[in-house]
Amino acid sequence: MAHWLETSVLPAAIAAALLLLVLWPTEHSGRRLLQTWGIPQPNPGQVREAVRYLRQRRILYVILFLAFPSLAGAIDQDSDRLSGIAIFVPLLAAMLVAELLATLRPVSGVRVASLDRRSWRDLVPRWAVLVLAASTVVTVVLAVVGIVAGPGTAWLALGYVVACLLFVCGLVALAVRRPSVADEAVDAALRTRTARVAVGIGFGWVGTAFTVAAGHLRSLSLVGPEPAVLPAWLTDVLDIAGFVVVAGAIVCWLWVAVPSRRSLANSR
Repeated sequence: MAHWLETSVLPAAIAAALLLLVLWPTEHSGRRLLQTWGIPQPNPGQVREAVRYLRQRRILYVILFLAFPSLAGAIDQDSDRLSGIAIFVPLLAAMLVAELLATLRPVSGVRVASLDRRSWRDLVPRWAVLVLAASTVVTVVLAVVGIVAGPGTAWLALGYVVACLLFVCGLVALAVRRPSVADEAVDAALRTRTARVAVGIGFGWVGTAFTVAAGHLRSLSLVGPEPAVLPAWLTDVLDIAGFVVVAGAIVCWLWVAVPSRRSLANSR
C-alpha cells in the first residue's frame, strides 16, 4: 500500500495541481465559451455563470482523470488487459462522469421557464446522432464476431460501448430536461454545449471500443488457436478500418463539440 501511495497517488496529486493551474477558467475563457455557443456579447453576470460552469467541470475532469488509473492500479497492479487503451479510457470516462455530476447539481436563482418545448434535436445535430449510432452498430457487430471467434478482449469492447451509450444518452436527456443556470440565454447555450460535448466524447469512446474489438480479431487472425480461425488478409482490413474509424471519430468530435460559430448557427 505504501508503495502504491508513493508511486500512484503522490504523482497524481502533483499532476492534478499542475493541470488545474493550466485549465483554471478565467473571465476570458468564460466569455469565449458563451460566444462560441451563441451569445455574441455576454454581460459580466453571464460570464461569471460560464466561468462557474467551466470550473465545476474542469475540477472534476482533472480529479477523475487522475484517480481512475490510480484506482485501477490499486485494484489489480499486475493486470495489463487495458494497457492498449489506458490513455483514453480514464480521459473519456472522467469527462462523461464529470459532465454527469456537474449537470446533476442543483440550480440556484430564480429561473423563468421557456415556453418552447426542447428535444435532443434542438441541442445535437441529427447527423451526429446518426453517425454515432452507425458507429456503435459496427462496433457491436465487430465485438460479437470477436466473442464468437475466440476468447479475449471483445467482451471488454462490448461492455465499453454499452457504458458509452448509457452515459451519452443520459447526459443528452439531462441537458434537454434540466436547467444549467438561472439566466435563460446562458442556460440555452450551456445546455447545447453539454449535450454536444457528451456526443463528441461518445465518438471518441466508440472509436476506442472499435480499436479494442478490431485488435482482438487481429490477434486471432495472427495467432489463433487454429490456423483457419480468421484469414490473414483480415489484419490489413482491420488496420485500415481502425485508422479510418479513429480519424473519423476525431473529426466528428471536433465538429460537434468544438464548432465554429457559423456551423453552430447552421445546425440550428
